[in-house]
Amino acid sequence: MTLAAVLCCMTSTVLTSCSVEDNPAPQPVISTTPFGDLLKGVDNIESIKTFTPTWNNVGFTEFYEVFFRQPIDHNNPSVGTIKQKAFLFFKGFDRPTVMYTSGYGLSDAWKNYTHLDIAANMDANLIIVEHRYFGDSKNLDDTRWDYLTIEQAAADHHAIFQSLKPLLPKEWVSTGTSKDGMTSLFYRYFYPNDMTVTTVFCSPFMTSLYYKPIGTYLEEESGSDAERENMHAIYNKLLENLENENNIYNTYVQMCEKYNAQLQELHPEQTYPWFDSSLSTYVFSLPNFFFSQFSYNTAKERALNIPSADAEPEVILDYIYFRNILTQNGLWKYNSPLAPAAEEEDYYWKTWTDYPYYIQTAKQLGQLSYDFSRYVSLIGEVPQNSNPSGLFEQDLWLYDTYDNSRIKDIRENFLPTTECPILFYYAKSDPWTGARPDKINESNTMMLIGERGVHNQDLNNPEHFSQDDKLQIMDFLARYVNYENATTNARRRASADLPTVSIEPDYFMIPKH
Repeated sequence: MTLAAVLCCMTSTVLTSCSVEDNPAPQPVISTTPFGDLLKGVDNIESIKTFTPTWNNVGFTEFYEVFFRQPIDHNNPSVGTIKQKAFLFFKGFDRPTVMYTSGYGLSDAWKNYTHLDIAANMDANLIIVEHRYFGDSKNLDDTRWDYLTIEQAAADHHAIFQSLKPLLPKEWVSTGTSKDGMTSLFYRYFYPNDMTVTTVFCSPFMTSLYYKPIGTYLEEESGSDAERENMHAIYNKLLENLENENNIYNTYVQMCEKYNAQLQELHPEQTYPWFDSSLSTYVFSLPNFFFSQFSYNTAKERALNIPSADAEPEVILDYIYFRNILTQNGLWKYNSPLAPAAEEEDYYWKTWTDYPYYIQTAKQLGQLSYDFSRYVSLIGEVPQNSNPSGLFEQDLWLYDTYDNSRIKDIRENFLPTTECPILFYYAKSDPWTGARPDKINESNTMMLIGERGVHNQDLNNPEHFSQDDKLQIMDFLARYVNYENATTNARRRASADLPTVSIEPDYFMIPKH
């Protein structure tokens, strides 16, 4: 079957089998030719550029930035094409290959082995693929939200796999964290026979525009009992007596005015206030703060970042509402463990380069929703946000197109029956765990809930993964991926007998309301 014929079948009924007969492995390529020279013979590669990482301790020998030529619409190639960026890290033709399916754009920082933990522990080749319509993987004059779908993205990955599999014929593993992991599972759903194994870390699968199980998980299961008791005590302290003139909200308003004046002196060019003193911002910033703390920080870090409910109101307010911007501007007066924000993070909010993510949430992915039910006596019923994804006005019509059928089918039909080897990992304290799949086929699929983990995939960080969790993950991969001394290497690495690498955590951006 030709590539075009395969791609035009993209919207056909999804298979649940994972027969190796549908995906026969060619014999390994025996070649002394540089991998980059072989890439030049791949039809849908538009450009190839070598690069040199700033460090390399895991044995890769060749490094390429590649742009693939992809149809805008895989069902109708006449619509036109887009470019799709990928970083390729080559180790050997006889090694397995890991495809990291990014759900976002790829900055040059990814050239320094961001998210290579699975590949490093398997001594595998690594391919990191940028998501369509993010970063450089779009035509700037042709942003067509009609084609920003999980179906089209899966077809992108399928086309890349078909192009490279003849060159890298050993087993392939797809992986990703958070939205990246969602992307990896969607790819598996539409093309179940491409990958040997799929590993999904901390990925939420939401089935509504107002998905409350995540907010409920934050309120009832994130962190320890003591941490949640402190969180609820802070809520009650800040939200009680809102009708009283001497309430803490009025203190917050006064602090907004004070800090806005100080920042205006530092930045006279700014024409808008730094801090919003509205009651809605005051209320909704509370769950955002705790959501971030439980998602991305260990218990040790949370102890430094979350104040005690017994602290003075001004101290609590500073930590929850003001610290980040005050730290960036040198005005933070407490012993904060936070470093000033990087320029790249500031640039993100100025240009909103991840805006396509919010388009996707409005069309298919859904959004998290906080659960304020236990605080109704303090603040009354909280109305539903009419723009949960924070779309620009010209894109609000997309809410009318929201379609959760694919994700519902994945959760209700695909995962309980598929024979595909899939590993899910979630961190117990991470609120996103509230959107984990609730039904899986346990004969081929494994789900781990890590006691010490956070919202990332840093297997080699003992603060995030216990040796036992890491060992279970590597042993699961070793069942299906035939790489040398797989289980032995996993056990040696788990006991620190082999070198490990430090991986930056992946941050899943949440709506800034």
